[in-house]
Amino acid sequence: MIGKKFLNTKETAEKLGISTGYLRKLQKLGLPYHQLSEDSYKYFNLSEVENWLCVAGYKQQTTWKKK
Repeated sequence: MIGKKFLNTKETAEKLGISTGYLRKLQKLGLPYHQLSEDSYKYFNLSEVENWLCVAGYKQQTTWKKK
């Protein structure tokens, strides 16, 4: 984790061009995130997220959508 750039929920949603609600939906489907403790904020590594989206069958047109 050292040396990686992490984004919060709002920043990640903005970079992906999706709503925070849709990002939370993706988390329930297995989108990777990092958390220091159960009660702390969730942080995302953009390259991990984009890789997961591609492997999970999502494709970016104007926003990330399932193929």
